[in-house]
Amino acid sequence: MSRLRLRPRRLVLVGSVLVDLLLYVERLPERGGDLLAERTLQAVGGGFNVLIGALRLGLPAAYAGRIGDGPMGQRVRAELAAVGIPVLLPPVEGRDTGFDIGLVEPDGERTFVTAPGVEAELSPSELEGLALQEGDAVYVSGYDLCYPLSGAALEAWLPGLAPGCLLVLDPGPLVTAIPRSRLERVLCRVDVLSLNARELRLLAGEEEPARGAALLRAWVAPQGIVVARVGAEGCWLVSAEGAPSRIAARPARAVVDTTGAGDAHVAALLAALARGRSLEEAAYEANVAASLAVERAGPATTPTRAELEMALAEGGKRGSAGE
Repeated sequence: MSRLRLRPRRLVLVGSVLVDLLLYVERLPERGGDLLAERTLQAVGGGFNVLIGALRLGLPAAYAGRIGDGPMGQRVRAELAAVGIPVLLPPVEGRDTGFDIGLVEPDGERTFVTAPGVEAELSPSELEGLALQEGDAVYVSGYDLCYPLSGAALEAWLPGLAPGCLLVLDPGPLVTAIPRSRLERVLCRVDVLSLNARELRLLAGEEEPARGAALLRAWVAPQGIVVARVGAEGCWLVSAEGAPSRIAARPARAVVDTTGAGDAHVAALLAALARGRSLEEAAYEANVAASLAVERAGPATTPTRAELEMALAEGGKRGSAGE
């Protein structure tokens, strides 16, 4: 069974927590048109989805990002405090946190427009002043690599991350907007690259997930892994130790909202690795967690540890198929 080079002890999210404004619609409106939403949901999202997911599954978490003092920022800070997630940077005075508007279609697919705030402006001094610990899994999103200020600061800081820390990257839907040289420089230090099928095609230029994941494995750190999430088909896992293997999925009973499904997958993967699971076992648990997440509306839908264990027991501990 494959293992990661370090067992994560805490998740530290470096980047963006903002507010999601979700509109559930029967279809996307035509250009210049209008549409009445069937219902709406407002929630703290972005990186919060990964943080709360880790916490629900037993992995300690901390937020190493910026928060403004306006209405959006106040909501973010209150939500983090309510669940006991510490904030490692001081508040930004006189400016607000950003938000996004998401349109969620009946099949659960979501389309976003993001309006960044202070969370997009991390500085080199803020990053250099972070008190990281041995075994920290430092998580960064492709959104943050896109932003002019945060992206430049992260590009300079991440390659020199202490060897006692794991670097986890989810490139996200804006993967092609990340400056190529920046992405390549960061990937050289990445221990865990987790991405969905669309992002895999765009980044690797390969339609077949197994081949695409194998190509990307050569781009990450020498002992790094690639986890390619392929929805109802589970995920492809590639480590330094062998050929790509497909890890089976748990079929979702009904897909309500795919917002935050990838975040649930990453959180569950790291939490399982923290408990000593092998990469294959952790990837299967992540598949199950993501399938539970899409059965619920909203962004932060990672199941609790008890809910995940119940689903694992119902489906058997593991249902992977190597290919």
